[in-house]
Amino acid sequence: MKGKGVALACSAGSLWALSGIMCQLLFEQYGVSPEWLASVRLLVSGILLTSFDLTQKQRVRKKFTPKDLIGLLFFSLVGMLGVQYTYFKAIQYSGAAIATILQFTGPIFIFLFLVFNREKKINLLEVFLLLLTFGGVFLIVTEGQLQSLNISQMGFVMGILSALTLAFYTVQPRSLLVRYGEMRIAGLGMLIAGIVFQPIQPLWRPGFQLDAFSLFLVISIIIFGTALPFLFQLSSLRFIEASLAGVLTVVEPILATILSVLLFHSHFALVQLMGFLLVIGSVILLTRLSNKPMT
Repeated sequence: MKGKGVALACSAGSLWALSGIMCQLLFEQYGVSPEWLASVRLLVSGILLTSFDLTQKQRVRKKFTPKDLIGLLFFSLVGMLGVQYTYFKAIQYSGAAIATILQFTGPIFIFLFLVFNREKKINLLEVFLLLLTFGGVFLIVTEGQLQSLNISQMGFVMGILSALTLAFYTVQPRSLLVRYGEMRIAGLGMLIAGIVFQPIQPLWRPGFQLDAFSLFLVISIIIFGTALPFLFQLSSLRFIEASLAGVLTVVEPILATILSVLLFHSHFALVQLMGFLLVIGSVILLTRLSNKPMT
């Protein structure tokens, strides 16, 4: 059974990586705007996940309290919309590999929140891992040269914002997830964010040539890059612990980097690849440590 959980978690990471690559294809080949892609992805995925949740057998479906409705709204607009939009903008400016590895630093900000909120005590090993992570990011964005920035400044800013919003997305709705369930909160979060974003970027105004291939990419991003990996990730938790499932998502930045090299002929200097390894290794270890109970 553990093997099934590992396979599901790795599949989720792989599909998220493919989704990032498909987003980059749409941005570069069709001139799709991140705003439109976020709009259609959130709205349609929200409809799919909410519909799937409604088909599940539940004895009692709890009604939202006013306080929880406000929390759900914050989660939808800051967490769900924030993480989707900033990630797409990071891909647009810096490519899928850089955007994914920067977003992968999200657990660092989760860890720091837990420390400042006194939910966790920090030790010297964890401080060392934090420094290694930031050192890895430094190598990625500068190639070790203090006077230069070797990726788009906007791409770097959006990548870090996607990590911050990912941290918010993970931490803020914890009580909502316990009371109402992951599927319901995620589905409604996407649906609300998608509806609110429609006046800004209606999905019926794509602003690019919608042919068979671009339509295939959009549908694939919605189904195989959003709904399915979310279901796989949730399903994996029935067979393996959450910390292991989180660590296995390392497949995403690794696969995104490999595919970027193969499909877009992206070039990464040796020092940047060293930065990738530092970030991935440090985040994995820190994630494992942060799941240990506070003493």
